[in-house]
Amino acid sequence: MIVGIALLTSACGSGGDGRTQAPSPSTMTTASSASPSAAAHPAATNMYDLAAYCDKRGPATLLTGQPAYKGKGPHPVLLTTKAPDSVGATRAPFPSPGGTQSEPPHDTYHPDPAKAQLVACVTNQHKGRLVTTCRYSHNIDNYVRYYRQGQYAVTVYEARTGRRLSTTTVLGDDTYTCPAQMYFFGAEPLKQTVWLDPDLPAFRKALAPWVNAKS
Repeated sequence: MIVGIALLTSACGSGGDGRTQAPSPSTMTTASSASPSAAAHPAATNMYDLAAYCDKRGPATLLTGQPAYKGKGPHPVLLTTKAPDSVGATRAPFPSPGGTQSEPPHDTYHPDPAKAQLVACVTNQHKGRLVTTCRYSHNIDNYVRYYRQGQYAVTVYEARTGRRLSTTTVLGDDTYTCPAQMYFFGAEPLKQTVWLDPDLPAFRKALAPWVNAKS
């Protein structure tokens, strides 16, 4: 496989300014309860047990041993996603507990799976305004990368019952600076769209109505 360093050959071009705002909790619609198969399972032993709520048909078994979504918050929530709609692992709060220096081993957004009360499924909607365009040249190839502000749907479920609570929207970064140089592999497309991800504070703000609620 050929690897080359492509040098920046033109300045970044800014896109439009039509930023889409996330809906407020008061305007969100709450979907009907999910109804996974009735077989019982005690509690999640890893994040993959909880990630099953993000499947179209829901989990094969209900995690009835999870703590109920009730009482005073914060309520531990596991954020997860399914490929190919993943958010970059360096940006979203998906690393294993203790995987980042900014987070303690277990906290509200990096919970012990057996203690999670909520599951938040993140899906890239593959739409959003153009933030900037980066152009590079290497030998006879010209690479173009269109950086767009990602728009991600986040669906919140109660871990114990599979009940769908609501869906909200989280926006990715709205600024990006083109690197002076980038590496390109021989099989990479010459033109490609890159979606800018949200960071953990953006998820915290969007999920606050459920994480911090008194249920």
